[in-house]
Amino acid sequence: MSWLRYTYSQFLLSQRVYWRDLGFALTGALLPLGLSLAYAISRHGEGRIAGYDTGVYLLPGFVAFVLLWIVYNVINSAASRRDRLVYKRLRGTPLPDTAILTGEAASGSVTSLIQVGILVTVGLTVIEAPFPGNPLLLLVGIVLGAVAFSLLAIGLSGLLPSGEVSTWLVTPVILVLMMTSGIAMPVTELPGWAQHVAPYLPSSPVVEIVRTAWLGRDFASDPTAAGVPATVGFVESFRACAQPVGILCAWAGLSFSMGKRFFRWDPRRSG
Repeated sequence: MSWLRYTYSQFLLSQRVYWRDLGFALTGALLPLGLSLAYAISRHGEGRIAGYDTGVYLLPGFVAFVLLWIVYNVINSAASRRDRLVYKRLRGTPLPDTAILTGEAASGSVTSLIQVGILVTVGLTVIEAPFPGNPLLLLVGIVLGAVAFSLLAIGLSGLLPSGEVSTWLVTPVILVLMMTSGIAMPVTELPGWAQHVAPYLPSSPVVEIVRTAWLGRDFASDPTAAGVPATVGFVESFRACAQPVGILCAWAGLSFSMGKRFFRWDPRRSG
């Protein structure tokens, strides 16, 4: 119970600091949500992808897209607070290291999770998307994606030289993960080399799990869902997503190891 109390305290502190930097906070809060809503709503009723209305098909992908911005939030927060000696001061308190990092990860994730809730609500009411076929699998995909992206951000943050350049360095990472995720088109439509790499990056498994869970067809083994049954049942959808779930767990484990190896509590000193 004391660990949970410490973690919650760190979460509240991180949120307070996060919203003080209004420009950074609004970028992480409004940009991904605005892009997702604008693109999905504007494409609603304009053609079909994999047999679905374009807006309905895109919506689960954009759920994964806003989760991807956890990397942006956590990396920038971690690099900035390390440079300002916030972590060094926190380590002089009774807070355990794990409580500090868990609170940071939760704080960096909560904005994206709220965005997911907004997207689901807008999808059901405005875009007229069907109710998720497997809500439990949808929840699993969202939680696993948030955990994997949070751990990845913590692991990568230790490799950044300073908070000033963290945004510039993390943006290409987000772009690569976004372009190879299958958010807006099936992975099979990517260039040949990207088709081989994309399934093993952490972004495309999230898209596959969320899209399969929401639309009720197997987008994990066949991203176009062209050669699969019209619907997959509760158990079948879990079986279909076994590989992407395993890949996300592997990324979470790898990122955790990176965090233990590379995460730094003190600023990098020159010379």
